[in-house]
Amino acid sequence: MKILVIGNSTRGIVCSARKAGYTVYSLDNFCDVDLRRCADKAQFLGNQPEKRIMELAGSFGEFDAVILGPGFEKLKFKNTLNNSLSITEEVNDKLSIAEKFSSLGIPHPGTEPLGRASGLKFPLMIKPRWGAGGILNVVVKNEDEMEDFRARNDQERFIAQEFVEGIPCSASLIGTGSDAEVVALNEQLIGIPWLTRLPFAYCGNITPFYASYRDEMAGCAEKIADEFGLVGSNGIDFIHTENGVVVIEINPRFQGSLDSVELSTGLNIFDSHVKSFSGELPKKREYGCFAGKATVFADKKVVINQAISGELIGLLAMNRAADIPSAGWIVKPDEPITTLIETGSSRKNVLEKLVRSAHHLRTKTEV
Repeated sequence: MKILVIGNSTRGIVCSARKAGYTVYSLDNFCDVDLRRCADKAQFLGNQPEKRIMELAGSFGEFDAVILGPGFEKLKFKNTLNNSLSITEEVNDKLSIAEKFSSLGIPHPGTEPLGRASGLKFPLMIKPRWGAGGILNVVVKNEDEMEDFRARNDQERFIAQEFVEGIPCSASLIGTGSDAEVVALNEQLIGIPWLTRLPFAYCGNITPFYASYRDEMAGCAEKIADEFGLVGSNGIDFIHTENGVVVIEINPRFQGSLDSVELSTGLNIFDSHVKSFSGELPKKREYGCFAGKATVFADKKVVINQAISGELIGLLAMNRAADIPSAGWIVKPDEPITTLIETGSSRKNVLEKLVRSAHHLRTKTEV
């Protein structure tokens, strides 16, 4: 089966597909070393108009199906393996799903349009109404900070959400549209200072996530998947608090946790995604180990020289890194440099390895 994957960063999906035995092509904006090794064919996407993207897709010849990443869901192919566009647009709208969660009795932070958020209690999380990644998220502590943010930004693009204290986490699931199976619970690494200076940027995961309310997480995630008719690989983001779990948002697509989930469970997420469109769910697996991924962001402009690229390729050979930039690649401030990957017998063990690798990489890039 020949698959075309189109997205900003497709490496995780493409390499999972390759491991499962698929022929896979890619259009993305990084064309990392490991992406090019995994893909049968890959091309750099760039900031191209839709017509040019379709031409590039056609250059691969015939393919059986297409997987579209965030921002590309409106491209018109006959054979997409995605949630329908209507479902994607519905669940990507954080204001709309807040109302839906309320009607379903699902715990969710109070959420209002930015221009009508006077009824919510500070502190508030201000975030884009559409989109993911947390890079543009900001906490405001009082009315003065709120008014300052409103004055500097387009109010229609943002929502205000009551800030919830706790551990960011997620449920990775496979859905068929009428049924769903949670395949892993994950701790999320958000705004980690040794990985990024952005306070709410998504930086990675540790799988599995063992916590008091894990059964509630899994049950809630499956309920949401069934309610919205989610198909394929999807993720539900939570905050795990002292009193229970609170749902934050839905990611109707492959998630960044793909690497750690596959390493921890041994399940091939891509193959499970494809089979779900025929109504097949994967069998639940036990966790074989703890696995973590951590994306290191640049604090300043970084030019990837031959030595850095070579060292990262060495880590790739040991399955300890991914998203490897080629020599000469320029990384702008607050853009990702690479992804570090570790496995171990405990969360502590994995985290310690990730910290050491990240600090070592910083010594190489911050000169």
